[in-house]
Amino acid sequence: MKKYFLILLALKTSIFFGQVQTKYVKPILTHTSYGSSEDSSAISRNTSFQLNKLFLFIGGTGSSSSTDYNALRLHSANLGFDFINLSYPNNVAAASLANSSDSLTFNKYRQEVCFGTPLSIDVTVDTLNSIYTRTLKLIQYLSSTFPTENWGQYLATPTTLNWSKIIVGGHSQGSGHACFLAKQFSVYRVLMFAGANDYSDFYSNSANWIRQPGITPVIRHYSYLSLNDEAVSYNKQFKVISGLGMLLSDDSTQIDNITIPYGNSHCLYTTQAPGVVILNHNVPIKLSAINNNVWTYMLTSTITTGLDNRTVPVEIEIYPNPSKDFVYLSFQTKQEKLIYSIYNVSGQELKTSTLTQNGEKYMIEISDLNTGLYTLKVNGKIFKMIKQ
Repeated sequence: MKKYFLILLALKTSIFFGQVQTKYVKPILTHTSYGSSEDSSAISRNTSFQLNKLFLFIGGTGSSSSTDYNALRLHSANLGFDFINLSYPNNVAAASLANSSDSLTFNKYRQEVCFGTPLSIDVTVDTLNSIYTRTLKLIQYLSSTFPTENWGQYLATPTTLNWSKIIVGGHSQGSGHACFLAKQFSVYRVLMFAGANDYSDFYSNSANWIRQPGITPVIRHYSYLSLNDEAVSYNKQFKVISGLGMLLSDDSTQIDNITIPYGNSHCLYTTQAPGVVILNHNVPIKLSAINNNVWTYMLTSTITTGLDNRTVPVEIEIYPNPSKDFVYLSFQTKQEKLIYSIYNVSGQELKTSTLTQNGEKYMIEISDLNTGLYTLKVNGKIFKMIKQ
């Protein structure tokens, strides 16, 4: 009986899906002052392929870190990203501050939830319970408890985070927290789903902090919205991403009937139906074939601006991407014999060969590559290529 109980306990704390392993870590394991009944953080990693990048995900209001966002978590881990769905205090929605006459109300709210600075009248979060400290404590715990999994790479020092290796992202209020952290630190990338929602109805403007300069360049930000969002209207969310400066060299792009790379836009939106029990507000993080492609693009695309690239003729097109066996390249002008090279994420050259012509297209076989992310170089151009 005792042996049976231990097996059940192991299944509850560590679950495998193919090559992706998931752990559920109670906050109290990372610091004894956390409550024993708090929701677990969900941690997933690919046991056979790692990009050595962490996707720190911050859920929306009232979400469960242990049961919500499973599709995005597993998809990201399958691509090779380490993924943390962080357990944190999330009971007060950012949108509830919209009618405040305090022009800094959103600033205070974000500062207190992210760092525990006692400024806001709307939330009560101390330093220990802040997003920053909870993240730090969790990574310290993972690094010491699972030393062979290399969680220590996300620590710049034993007591500070290595933001250059961290993608910060979130849904709804969590997207705003991710963006706020990116204002303070130079993060690898920022992914915002159904947010940020820091729009003041009182002042008819995006929040003060949104419009202030930040450490992470705006070019590293991606936003994915639902045109029919009923929690915070798309028009208000549009004004928020405009306040961030994301639309200065880009344009919002509907992705439903186009494919990667979506015109290289960083401001994406969808009109997908939510289904029977799902809100439009949750559509950007629901499981769908369309969203799988969008998530892959947001996580792995080369950092570039949308309109700047649309004004320049595309010389080479690569498709399909991701692919299992072959990728094809087409050129706007006739090409002579061409050489391509493929590199892994460490920069090691794996193969160099001549492009094989297939009609008006050129073909590259990738069936011999392992699943993961690669760099393809051809004709002086560099592409990110995903082998499924």
